[in-house]
Amino acid sequence: MRLILLLTAPALVQAQQVAIPPPDQDPFVGKWKANARKSRPKLDRKEASRDGEDLVFASSGGVSRAAIRQFRIRCDGLFHPLPAGPILSCMYVGANRVEGETKTPVNTDLFWSREVSPDGLELTISEYKDRARTKLRSVTVLDRIK
Repeated sequence: MRLILLLTAPALVQAQQVAIPPPDQDPFVGKWKANARKSRPKLDRKEASRDGEDLVFASSGGVSRAAIRQFRIRCDGLFHPLPAGPILSCMYVGANRVEGETKTPVNTDLFWSREVSPDGLELTISEYKDRARTKLRSVTVLDRIK
């Protein structure tokens, strides 16, 4: 019985949401700019910051050729609507990592994570093809500029 509890304990801890850190202690706080050299596939222009309890992301280009798209992410584990129809959920799973899911109006689920490097200088946005986050679709690396 003891062995079973030890094996299942990490799964229980991993499923729990980490408390949202205050802005002065959150590694996501700051201004970020995409690094085309480290990102795959071909990079759209992306930027990130934090405003209050929301992570703020902006991007331009891509398939839609949009001039600029900006959206806020409330990482409280609940689904929240975004402009143009998708709904998004995300939660802190570590002090420097959030994981999320985006559901689009055409019933396409997108799975992603955002992680700040231990030195606080890079933000990696990974998009996955599956909920388990084992099949990588793309990686975008942003450098801290502020």
